[in-house]
Amino acid sequence: MRSSKFAAFLLLASGLLATTAPSQAAERQNKLIWKRIVGIARQDPSWAGHPAGADCNIGVDCVEGTPAQWTTTEGRAEVDLDHGRVEFSVKGLVLAADPSFTNIGTPGDITLVKGTLVCNDTQPGVPELVDTDAVALSSRGNASFRGHVDLPASCVAEPLDMVFLIRIADPENFLFDFYNAFGAVRIGPGEGEPNGSD
Repeated sequence: MRSSKFAAFLLLASGLLATTAPSQAAERQNKLIWKRIVGIARQDPSWAGHPAGADCNIGVDCVEGTPAQWTTTEGRAEVDLDHGRVEFSVKGLVLAADPSFTNIGTPGDITLVKGTLVCNDTQPGVPELVDTDAVALSSRGNASFRGHVDLPASCVAEPLDMVFLIRIADPENFLFDFYNAFGAVRIGPGEGEPNGSD
């Protein structure tokens, strides 16, 4: 009696695994993951969306990097292409250079940041920017976001032509909408396991 119940249990369990494993694999395949968040390192003008010098509408189809260098201790970003879910977290996002030498190692007067997807980043085509809501940046440079965005067709059609940025979101700050960090070590659909070592 016990053996027949155990056999029935094994059949049920294997059936559940067979039905959930493909959907989980499909879900993984429709995500973009950036395994690191890195502070902007250049003090020369840095751009995303269009090369420097090209005509663009800053904040609409291109983004300019901050003039000062930033650093991070860790971070990660993820986009679910099917459902428009975006998550990011960053730790230790602080200034690595400051002409006044008073704010190095802190976020300075930056208190809000947002995540930005730059879709269709390379030419030909017109880049499109997709912003998350603004979230607080702590005095230690920590911030996180989890929520939904409306992904335009260019994001879904060409997911490997997308970059992730963290931008300054304090509306009264003169660096509003400049980016100070970016996603690195991207894993796209079909490029490997999100938690793997590849």
